[in-house]
Amino acid sequence: MQLVTEILQSYADRGIFRGFSAGPVRNGKATYKLVWFRNREYEITADTRKGVIRCPVVLPQVPPEIYAKLKLFIQSRHTEEVQTHRRIDPAKARANCAIRAGNVSVTVTVTDDDYEYATRRFVNLLHEIFLVFLQEHFDYQVAAYDLDPDNPL
Repeated sequence: MQLVTEILQSYADRGIFRGFSAGPVRNGKATYKLVWFRNREYEITADTRKGVIRCPVVLPQVPPEIYAKLKLFIQSRHTEEVQTHRRIDPAKARANCAIRAGNVSVTVTVTDDDYEYATRRFVNLLHEIFLVFLQEHFDYQVAAYDLDPDNPL
């Protein structure tokens, strides 16, 4: 678990996250809080007993048509159409998403006990969702993040 904490802390130290705190580890599960996209707080959990790294609310209040596109986007990250340094190798980790009450969670399952690889791919995947996938869904961002459409940044 310390490896996951160190990796997430290194992203915070580099300014990728604007805030970061690690909670206590209990029964192989750690919880992290960080401030990231649109200055929102995100929770990440790492569970070594289940072999998963998860963010329960990556995107809030997602309409079904955007969720369907997001599922395809995440599946595409496992294909050879994606550059090697951005691809998720299915032999090492698998990413998926789920929706509950309109909120989308993203999970990366570690398939070969390489938590460094899985953690880095998890952060990269969320980063791509925020900066690549959402680029095509400006109206969703305005609604979900209460943005001023004339000054979204």
